[in-house]
Amino acid sequence: MIARRLAAALLAGTLSAGLSGCLLPPDAPTVLASAGGTGPDDAYVVSSVAQEYEILRLLGLQSQSQEVHRIDGRTFDVLRVIDPQTQEARDVWFDISRFFGRG
Repeated sequence: MIARRLAAALLAGTLSAGLSGCLLPPDAPTVLASAGGTGPDDAYVVSSVAQEYEILRLLGLQSQSQEVHRIDGRTFDVLRVIDPQTQEARDVWFDISRFFGRG
């Protein structure tokens, strides 16, 4: 819950600073606040791979690797990330069903 609030606050600050070229949809605070990216039931729902990396950037995480998983008819990108400040590694889940396989 704290991570969600932090992400929403970080994003709100970034948006209010007038970041140009932000790849997140207008509902980005909702995207970040509505999930934690900890698994398939808590995955960030995104509309592009670029949005995945924008979310990681906003959270201050760096991608190390990526895997695609299909679970119950949904498609997920699972990115192994590292927090450069703590060196903590973890997986971040993204639901990519909106766009995966749609030419």
